[in-house]
Amino acid sequence: MGETRKVPQGWPAERVLRFVVFGAMFVASVLMVSVPVAYASSGEGSAESGEPVLPGNVFKLDKVVTTIVLPEDHVMRQIAADVWLELTSSEHRAVVSHIQPKLLNAFLRDFQRYFYRDTKYRAEKMEKGNRGFHYEAPPLLTPPEPKHDEDGNEIHDAPAKDGEEAKPEFSPFPPTTNQVIAFLQVRLKATCDRVLGEGIVKSVQVRGLFDQWPNER
Repeated sequence: MGETRKVPQGWPAERVLRFVVFGAMFVASVLMVSVPVAYASSGEGSAESGEPVLPGNVFKLDKVVTTIVLPEDHVMRQIAADVWLELTSSEHRAVVSHIQPKLLNAFLRDFQRYFYRDTKYRAEKMEKGNRGFHYEAPPLLTPPEPKHDEDGNEIHDAPAKDGEEAKPEFSPFPPTTNQVIAFLQVRLKATCDRVLGEGIVKSVQVRGLFDQWPNER
């Protein structure tokens, strides 16, 4: 999934081999380990599995995996993230699924640019072994229980009248309190509007992110 990175010139063969080996190990670990979540993606959960099904307007992208290299410092940082899209309508799932490879490539560029200066800062200001950044999103919210009348019939909200603001739909995502992730989500949302068009993605949710620094092992 990640963009191919060129190994800086002048690295010895042993370092190049370590780069390849650690990269392969990192991708393998990402495929085997996922950030735990309270819901399954739409269509994946079932009564038998016991996993609640997410609303149809939530789309789980393939994991974003990329590597940032600081050639002058011989520093390498590998990042993996779980990114979900909250769509304005479940009808947009088809177009998002079709254009997902292009969107992920754009996300990879965003991650590279967004975390490059952060990587340089951590490499220069923080000691080895303390440079890692790990994030897990708050638990998903539980949908409110439907209201019922005296006869047990479900009560539905009346549609908004002309000039009235429509009641916002329930969202299972609580806002993040991590500013690094909050600004990243804003940047990814802007990329979605550029690649998919405005009005398709309601919000971008980074459900989990972790990194590792292979050269520090």
